[in-house]
Amino acid sequence: MVEAVDLSAAGWAVALLAAWLVGASKTGLSGAVTLAVVLFASIIPAREATGALLPVLICADFIAVGMLRKNVRWPQLLQIFPWTAVGVVGGAILLAFINDLQVQRIVGGIIVGMMVYQLYRKALGLSSVAISEHPAFAPSMGMAAGFTTMVANAAGPFVLIYMLAMRMGKLEVVGTIAWYFLVVNLFKVPFAVGLGLITLESLSFNLWLVPAVVLGAIAGRWLLGYIHQNSFEWMALTLALLGGLRLLLA
Repeated sequence: MVEAVDLSAAGWAVALLAAWLVGASKTGLSGAVTLAVVLFASIIPAREATGALLPVLICADFIAVGMLRKNVRWPQLLQIFPWTAVGVVGGAILLAFINDLQVQRIVGGIIVGMMVYQLYRKALGLSSVAISEHPAFAPSMGMAAGFTTMVANAAGPFVLIYMLAMRMGKLEVVGTIAWYFLVVNLFKVPFAVGLGLITLESLSFNLWLVPAVVLGAIAGRWLLGYIHQNSFEWMALTLALLGGLRLLLA
């Protein structure tokens, strides 16, 4: 159970920064969500942090969809949604049987693995993804994304790989991803409530973070023209990797 009174002034500062990063990530500063996941898990037990961050993500998803609602490719979404649902159910089942320390280890492992992979791709300049006609491509990406988003709110790399492989334009990729996460995060809510990860107390905590999400979304669009995206992604990936190691080894 997340209670606002349990947070110190420093804890509130971290929570507000994480919420700001979530908003900014949806409108321009891609890669910041994973860092926000790490920050939440640093002030709230990892299992509870999974549920506490979900309403913040949904708030940012609605903002992103409102800005990019026309840039979406529904056929590609409909192809991956059912498999994502399978992954979400698998993640929810796992969360029902493991304790907070185990969740912390799993979240840390997922983040470290994905960040190492992303850093490897960036170091080699691999910005494109080959089109895959293999029938297992969409199911594997969908289930991996569903599982990681349910357990760690960190499905971004899997979804991005899938969308890039569909050869969409930049706006279509961003808009389709925005719709994807809005639908998937809403789908996760009943599972999070059933597992006790979202409560009235955690929702009251989330309400205090909404202004930071909105400000982050506005700032993300503004900062996009001033911060070099590649430099920001290197910084965000490196910090997220360090944070994931902290969760994994603590």
